Amino acid sequence: MKTKEKIIASEQKQLSKLQKVAAKGNYAGYFFVLLFLIALVNIIDEVTSNLSVSVQSSFVTEFFVNRPFLGKMYSFEEGLALHTSVSVISYVFGVITPFYKALADKWGRKPLFAISTFGMALGLFIIYFSPNYLVFLLGYGIIGFFYGHDIQIIYILEEAPDRSRGTIYSVLKSLGIFGVVCIPMLRDALMGNDASKWREIFLVPALMGVVAAVLVILFAKDTKVYLKERTAYLSIPYEERERQKLEAKEKKQAERNKSGVFNAVKYIFANKDTKSLIISHIIFDAGMPAIALYFESSMHTAGMSTSDITKALFILPIVYAVLVLFSGVIADTIGRKKTIIGASVLCVIGFTLFAVGINNLWNPYLIGGFCGLYQGCYWIGRDYMNIMMTEKVPTDIRASVVGAEGLLVIAGLAVGYILTIVGMLVLPVWLTCLIVAIPVVSVAAVILGLKVKETKGANLNQL
Repeated sequence: MKTKEKIIASEQKQLSKLQKVAAKGNYAGYFFVLLFLIALVNIIDEVTSNLSVSVQSSFVTEFFVNRPFLGKMYSFEEGLALHTSVSVISYVFGVITPFYKALADKWGRKPLFAISTFGMALGLFIIYFSPNYLVFLLGYGIIGFFYGHDIQIIYILEEAPDRSRGTIYSVLKSLGIFGVVCIPMLRDALMGNDASKWREIFLVPALMGVVAAVLVILFAKDTKVYLKERTAYLSIPYEERERQKLEAKEKKQAERNKSGVFNAVKYIFANKDTKSLIISHIIFDAGMPAIALYFESSMHTAGMSTSDITKALFILPIVYAVLVLFSGVIADTIGRKKTIIGASVLCVIGFTLFAVGINNLWNPYLIGGFCGLYQGCYWIGRDYMNIMMTEKVPTDIRASVVGAEGLLVIAGLAVGYILTIVGMLVLPVWLTCLIVAIPVVSVAAVILGLKVKETKGANLNQL
């Protein structure tokens, strides 16, 4: 345990470093370099989060259907349910993820930006070299820990002008999603119609991740908001800060100058508005497994060929990216709430049409369009829930709140996983997903619309 003297020495060292960085300022063209880095990492983030799902039927078939696992052979549905059950163990990492993210409030945004980007690359490399399911699961768990770090979102929110924050976010996000076209391109070039070559598509994104991490280390800086707030906090004498915290505790006030996950959770539930938002978000996240994880397997079990699935996957990210591109302008114009509610309605419609389409073997490009519609709208809704939370909390605990939010929504994810696992054992994959997703998305949107206040135009420098 650190002594008072060690804490003071460490903080003074950090303060001196932050003051030097702030005094030096940004180099010419820095903002555009930062935008490029964020766009690049967004591409890697989006590709990483979609890569395993895009070859789900292939690795499930290899690890569970074509070879025994734990001494038993499985049908595809049983193997998929087992993979889902086992992979949920990787969410144990999710318990410590918020504490990791909260370090961004103490160490700064840049270190975690670089570490998380490299972490995604590491997970992809492990999957590429995986000889069996257990090694694959290790890589899968590492990816799950790092790809949702959201540090680049904090960069955007803290560096972008207040009035165009949503627009800049959506443009960068859409560029990242357009990058997901790399997945069907890799499938087409490296897999063709041979599903057994699924590992090959993991190498290129892994190499891109290493390059991106190095570029972040060399060219990114911490945000001006973080430098200002952290410098101001550390400039207050240690004894004075401790006295202020004690007084705040005695008066039952929020400890706004103390970062950390538990304080962030208390802050969220102490405020009626953020409490309603997190409840809505938890319910919304119960639909994530059904919406985000089984579209490729749904196509496979409906009878679509590997090449037709690849065709559908070409259209998915294009539709998704276009939706995200316009969502920022819409969110900055009509507000975050209406954007989330509208996206939820379109998600339900798109998911229904996708289910009808795969069961009637419609044109694969049309199926991909409906898949992009419901997935794009779902993630737009979820992203703007995250943005609303960041726009409601103070700078000095913002990263901690982002981490706490990620911890709390695990409750919704757990319910969603349980429902889909049980459902897949008795119902077709597509029907299970439809039954789980539509109610939770609808209920979450209603709660948010009725209980949560708008945050459009919030000034993050004054929070």
